[in-house]
Amino acid sequence: MNNEELQIFLDSHGTDPSVWPESQRAAVEKFIASSAEARALFEGARRFDALLTRTASRAGADEAAAARVLARLSDLPAQKRPFWHWPLVLLDWQFAPAWPRMAALACCAAVGFGVGIAGLDRTLERYESLQTVTTQTDIASIFEPEALTGARP
Repeated sequence: MNNEELQIFLDSHGTDPSVWPESQRAAVEKFIASSAEARALFEGARRFDALLTRTASRAGADEAAAARVLARLSDLPAQKRPFWHWPLVLLDWQFAPAWPRMAALACCAAVGFGVGIAGLDRTLERYESLQTVTTQTDIASIFEPEALTGARP
């Protein structure tokens, strides 16, 4: 066994010899006893395990505090209002300065939609009186060469 293998073993099994596999326990303990670097690795891993244990014990206290808060929250009434209460939001005093402007905007949108659908901006006489007449000379003038350069389109 070398230091790298010991580090991998300690990372995967921890520093408590009682949880180590029986087949490897004697070899690991022998290697730790024979090498100063191995003892340093083992002590570093032991300090890290102690740190994890302290952190986990604090996490248990945090979970208990969260459980107390959630237990008190379960006694609160339901906060969701029924759907038919939504107009009451418009009567809220904080919303009061804005509702006339929103009502005017909604009215303008409704009138614009109505005019667009009804076609009030179009007259029928204008479309009936228009006739498109094209003669051969009109088309020829389009394809005439330019007077100055003589270039054709």
